Amino acid sequence: MAQDDDWEKKRDRFLRPESMVGTRFKQEPETASETDSRQMQQRLAKCVYFDSMEELDTLLANSDFERIDFSATAFEPGEFFDDIDFSRCIGRAMKSSHYKMMVSMNYSTLRNLLVEEAYNHANKRAPVREEGAPLLVADRFAYTRGGPRAQVMAEVSDCISYRRPDLAHTFLDARPGTSNETEALEALYPTLLTCLETDDAGNLSTSLVRRMVADGMWARSYHGAFAAAETETADAE
Repeated sequence: MAQDDDWEKKRDRFLRPESMVGTRFKQEPETASETDSRQMQQRLAKCVYFDSMEELDTLLANSDFERIDFSATAFEPGEFFDDIDFSRCIGRAMKSSHYKMMVSMNYSTLRNLLVEEAYNHANKRAPVREEGAPLLVADRFAYTRGGPRAQVMAEVSDCISYRRPDLAHTFLDARPGTSNETEALEALYPTLLTCLETDDAGNLSTSLVRRMVADGMWARSYHGAFAAAETETADAE
């Protein structure tokens, strides 16, 4: 988690076998399974978002899938993890059977996890897209200040949230690594292929698809783009 120069040394010390209290056996560190890792990431993001909702909403509005404009937020890059009390949330994300846990996460990964928590917090039910709502959420950071790759990712995620917000909501509502998530992804898969303009998206991980879907659903919700644009008409003379 730490972003300082001594991080590698701290990590090496952390990974040395430890003697548990009350035992003489050394405990080797274990790498979490993919399912456990994704579920712990979700608990971690939920804790972080709950404690700083307003500040993190601003951060999300000034970021995209791969970049954060910290100058437009209340955070400093070098102090970000301390400001959001990341270490405490690591403890909250741990299971009772865990003795210690090390988390390695960069800014963009955490940002993309927070997008899902922000969307789920604001949308307990699946939003309904009104007729006349825009296909692309033009106001979002990816289009106004993002790079080419971020814009492509935004176009795909906007397409998904435009075409099937109901299925996208069900997908995000499912717990990572469960059968519910698998079933929801299968239902959403045709829409994903349409928006990717491909016949096969087999090389995309479920985790990546989930972050793309969350990004699109949050952006459309935050910018009010599920509703049709209001138009003004001049009074007839």
